[in-house]
Amino acid sequence: MTELPHDQRLNHGIADIDKYRGCALPEEFEITSVLGDVLMCEYADVADDGKSVVRNGIILPEGVADQKAWRVGKVLIAGPSCTQVKVADYVIFPSDKGIPRIKRDGKHVIFLNEARIFGICSPKK
Repeated sequence: MTELPHDQRLNHGIADIDKYRGCALPEEFEITSVLGDVLMCEYADVADDGKSVVRNGIILPEGVADQKAWRVGKVLIAGPSCTQVKVADYVIFPSDKGIPRIKRDGKHVIFLNEARIFGICSPKK
């Protein structure tokens, strides 16, 4: 029996998700569903440049907002085990959760588990 490398033993052979930050999804395929309680969300709090985050009308540069900030995303796809969130809901979550900044159709999305979100929200009118 082949022994797993040390880093894979520590996380029980599960992929190190930090390695996937900023990766582009294959453009030849469209994601039509996700599994379990996984959500695919489009960032809803991004400035026009696609990188900065808008907070109270102030644009925070990339890097500043990535650290210890609440993020808002719009659910694009919800897995079959999601019980509280549905497609088109806006959700709020800590910026250090999920696999962030995955490139899809020129925009950034995030994959995260429903258990990682802290609430459902809606834009003020």
